[in-house]
Amino acid sequence: MTERWAARLMTVTLVALLGSGCSKKPATEPGKQSREEVSQLKSAAAALLPMVRIEGGCFKMGTDDPPPAPGGPEKEEDKLCVKGREGAVECYGVYEDEMPAHEVCLDPFEIDRHEVTFEAYQKCAETLICKPSDLGSDVDFWGPNRPATGVEWQAARTFCEWIGRRLPTEAEWEFAARGTDGRAYPWGDAEPKCGEIAMRLGQEKDACDRFGTKNVELYPMDKSPFGVMDMGANVREWVSDYFHPGYYMNFRDEKTTNPTGPEDALDVFVNTIGEGQDAENFFLTEQHRVVRGGTWLYSEPATSYRTTNRRGVEETQHLRGELITIGFRCARSIAQAP
Repeated sequence: MTERWAARLMTVTLVALLGSGCSKKPATEPGKQSREEVSQLKSAAAALLPMVRIEGGCFKMGTDDPPPAPGGPEKEEDKLCVKGREGAVECYGVYEDEMPAHEVCLDPFEIDRHEVTFEAYQKCAETLICKPSDLGSDVDFWGPNRPATGVEWQAARTFCEWIGRRLPTEAEWEFAARGTDGRAYPWGDAEPKCGEIAMRLGQEKDACDRFGTKNVELYPMDKSPFGVMDMGANVREWVSDYFHPGYYMNFRDEKTTNPTGPEDALDVFVNTIGEGQDAENFFLTEQHRVVRGGTWLYSEPATSYRTTNRRGVEETQHLRGELITIGFRCARSIAQAP
């Protein structure tokens, strides 16, 4: 663990203490806690994240009828191109990665009722087991009850494992968000309006136009059929699966049980070098993980808040970039009775 991380954590801790009106320094230096103190922090973090039990079952994942691309027909150069089977280039338009609808069956599991908050995440960051967030002292994002943003995929996985949980699979996330009735949004089929979920709308300064994340469970409408909160808006959420826009194509006429996504990371098509027969495709291997749900930053089109909306994001971010819009929640398997 680097000294830079430790210094950043001390800054975050100071901001938190000042905000709460407390002037005391942490009882233990970050990363120097005893085994008992670490255990207490772990228990405290888990207690801040109540879980919802989902009994499992089968549902239709994805869609056969995605909405049109925002802004009209897409140009070929705007599509995401990846290396497909036998090295061929395969290109996908926005929302095409949600096709086709396919039947998925899941074992029982539990999932956090809301996203992991900064208050919970900081318990792990205090031990330096989890990498402190770069946004932990930013007034637009930090708050004890706001989603822990600025957290890369690996750090999110580390936190979940630290409290005895794991990141949900993409299939578990979608089932928890939409249930078995194929709803378009976690709350039903109606598009959200200003003030109903954690989103910004238009350019006017109104109730849903404030820059930054909102407290978890602030918007009661953003509730799934299982009672899981904030799966439509506020922040996108990391899941465990690698991302490939054509992954669903493998299951068009199949029923799958507990899918975990592609086995390997995709190859993103970047450019073509040369012309004619001498042209050569240039690929950049990226570790992309799936993020699910919508984000506070974009509300147009509202289709971005749909339960089937998905995209891939680099699991390691070199700049803040998209991490201001991404959080996560944890899940846990439930052993079935013999």
